[in-house]
Amino acid sequence: MIKKTISNRHKITYLTLVNIADDIQHNYSVADVCRKNGISRQTFYYYLNNEPEFTELIIKAYKYQSEVPTPFFTTR
Repeated sequence: MIKKTISNRHKITYLTLVNIADDIQHNYSVADVCRKNGISRQTFYYYLNNEPEFTELIIKAYKYQSEVPTPFFTTR
């Protein structure tokens, strides 16, 4: 018998969150960012609403979209 999973754990690392913020800064839409990083939009908004560090990264990414043409993070 196959056991049903009780919860859906998100397998997102801090590096993935940084890559998402970097893509947002480079004018990708949320749907494109999620598709590129292999997560759902629901997961994106879950982390946006529940993880203060990720929220700060996204706010900075949107702030620097038009101001800084260089990469937001150089971790790639």
